[in-house]
Amino acid sequence: IESCGENVKKTMAREYRLVLSRLAECCKDQEMFAEAERFYLTSLSLIAEDDSHAIAVALHNLAGNYQASGRIEKAIEAYGQALEMKRANPQCDPLSLSTTMQQMGYCLMLNGESEKALPFLEASLLLCKEHLPEEHLDLAEGEL
Repeated sequence: IESCGENVKKTMAREYRLVLSRLAECCKDQEMFAEAERFYLTSLSLIAEDDSHAIAVALHNLAGNYQASGRIEKAIEAYGQALEMKRANPQCDPLSLSTTMQQMGYCLMLNGESEKALPFLEASLLLCKEHLPEEHLDLAEGEL
């Protein structure tokens, strides 16, 4: 019975983090960036240290908020942390890694650092080519 209680606590914590993330997304969509940042950081603080996947996702989302608010240096920092965690996780979805690389490259471009952006964008493209099926719409239309 005690283990059931722990499972319920973990499920509730996960649900609470999800609600915080959804609130953050809603605030970001309404350009309420400070509020969104607060919700993202609160959610991030509740993730267990050994859950690198959840931390990487939270950092990616936080970086997106920084990017949307024009805080490109902070976005680059957060995307960098997310990338570090994703690269260290052998079970990381390659397309998730590609998305973070693409966003990092884009932020570097926005920051006037195109030479630094290029390797991230090329690596993102390569991951897409390697992991998207040939009949995927983007590949079929010659987008990649």
